[in-house]
Amino acid sequence: MTRGIADNVRRKETLSMDIPRIFTITESAHRIHNPFTPEKLATLGVALRLEPGARVLDLGSGLGEMLCTWARDYGIISLGVDMSLLFTEQARRRAEELGVAHKVRFIHGDAAGLKPTLMTRWREKYAPC
Repeated sequence: MTRGIADNVRRKETLSMDIPRIFTITESAHRIHNPFTPEKLATLGVALRLEPGARVLDLGSGLGEMLCTWARDYGIISLGVDMSLLFTEQARRRAEELGVAHKVRFIHGDAAGLKPTLMTRWREKYAPC
């Protein structure tokens, strides 16, 4: 009986690290999630005056379209964090498709639980000042 409870707790913890299944089903085919369109994404990139080598951290990166597009178009270096394993995997595939996987890194996890040491290591390795 104790094993069953432990399995249920582990299962619940695993599910809590992912977004609800209904969202995964309904939104997983969209490259860009509301309220963005490709035009708005491009406009935002221009407004931010992104330059090659600029560092961008995206918490709740979803499918990674913003980071991948900006890495391709502006040469940014970025880190995306999302709590959906499905979205994180798709974001990594998108980075490969656009040829920017060397500039963009995606981590599956809850941004609230990121350890400062992880951020420090990322900055030192991928985005030195």
